Amino acid sequence: MKRTSFVIPSLALTLATVLPATAQVTETGTTATVVTENDTIVVRKVGFPTETERNPAYANNSPETYNRSSRLPKRWKWHGGHWAGVGIYYNGLVRNLGSLGLPAGAEYMRQTPKSIGVNVNFADLTLVSNRHFGLITGLGLEINNFRFDRNISLAQDAGGYIVPDYSYEQAGFDVRKSKLTTVYLNIPLLVEFQFGRSREGRRCPGFVNFGMVGGLRLQGHTKIKYRDADGDMHTKKQHNGLNLRNFHYGVECNIGYKWVALSARYYPQSIFVSGEGPNVQQVNIGLSLMF
Repeated sequence: MKRTSFVIPSLALTLATVLPATAQVTETGTTATVVTENDTIVVRKVGFPTETERNPAYANNSPETYNRSSRLPKRWKWHGGHWAGVGIYYNGLVRNLGSLGLPAGAEYMRQTPKSIGVNVNFADLTLVSNRHFGLITGLGLEINNFRFDRNISLAQDAGGYIVPDYSYEQAGFDVRKSKLTTVYLNIPLLVEFQFGRSREGRRCPGFVNFGMVGGLRLQGHTKIKYRDADGDMHTKKQHNGLNLRNFHYGVECNIGYKWVALSARYYPQSIFVSGEGPNVQQVNIGLSLMF
């Protein structure tokens, strides 16, 4: 309000200079009054409006009460993206996203409902953002378990192509578990939109993000657990000769509220190297808990 307090004395001094010597200049409240022998001139303040002029509620309350009860809440600002956390999902193998069945000749890879995978996303980082939109990345671990419905394992034929191994089933062994496990280190690049407002006006509880995710394979193996004819339990793992893809890329989408999200991920390329295994593509659907 320094500008207002400066204008009135200056105006009064100017009027006093140009008006007759009998004139009187008085400053009160929001006006300056100039009195001469025959006329009275009232001049309003020139400058910024006062708190009372801007908001009449200020006149009936102290500044402290006004600030606490009448001021509108600040608009929410970006508080970081949603990717870091843990997730659990069903990971399936399909022919493509438009046909969720397995391709011809790969029916032996049909899975059970126990094909459960886990995401452990260590951190996320906002690259750029404004109030509601942001571009985020991060680092995470994806652990897939493709559990087979048939009592089979995987092996290479004479040409190095991945084929089913029926030897356990043919021997009459009691197969308790047979699965393929892959582990990838993933980096996403997602666009996120945040919406809604909490009662305190501080956070946007809803969010949607989507984009690309790519990863490097850290491990891959088959595991079969069975009981032989003598009743002894055995577990065998195979880490080599599986022709698994070393790099993968796909698309991801998360729709959430506060710290819970419905997550989906799809990899359009086969999990095996092209021409060295069945052309089966991976899809993940599950729930994520965001940090």
